Amino acid sequence: MSHTIKASDHKNQNVPLHLDRLPDQCPACSRHIRPVFFNAYLVSGQFRPLSVAFICPVEECGAMFIGIYRVSHSPPNDSVVNLNTAKIFRQIEEAKFPETIQAISSLFCTTFNQALLAEENELDQICGPGYRKALEYLIKDFLTKNKFSEDMKNQEIVLKTQLGPCINKFIDEERIKAVAKRAAWLGNDETHYLRKWTEKDITDLKTLISMTVSWIDLLIQSDKYIVDMPE
Repeated sequence: MSHTIKASDHKNQNVPLHLDRLPDQCPACSRHIRPVFFNAYLVSGQFRPLSVAFICPVEECGAMFIGIYRVSHSPPNDSVVNLNTAKIFRQIEEAKFPETIQAISSLFCTTFNQALLAEENELDQICGPGYRKALEYLIKDFLTKNKFSEDMKNQEIVLKTQLGPCINKFIDEERIKAVAKRAAWLGNDETHYLRKWTEKDITDLKTLISMTVSWIDLLIQSDKYIVDMPE
């Protein structure tokens, strides 16, 4: 029985693919599992392996690993790609974030560290889109839980708005807007076939995300002290 996933291609489109089977054993804890699908990127061209990122569902493990699938051609939607092997990621020390950031967006923290894990294991086609996804979680959680915490209508609009327009329209603090906008530019480059910012790379993207985190943390803490210590 095949299993259908969606892989991002060079046009930033979701391509449905059918995996002949899922890895049935975690290479980290050796337990027999049904892994959780995380992400996949389809490189254009013939005879390219498809790397699919999975997460072990066992609570005591939770390791991320990849399944390497054989792709003999650029597959149409009804193609089945075959599992070749599964291997464990190299474990890393996770990035630490301020308590304010953890409180407003645990999804950002989790996704950023999953992208970092992919990068450290040389999955350069997966980590970039992962960082971009983490940035979107950060911006939208910041807006819905901070600026629009009591405005359900605008919360819904924020969640449905694409990242770039969301930053331009709803972020008021100019420093946050400036660095977040540029992080979004580089993040979008990571999901497209042709790069616009050819002189920038993943390091620049992570730096801009880090700056966005710092400015958001500073804003939240500043607002708290202003409320706690009125004139």
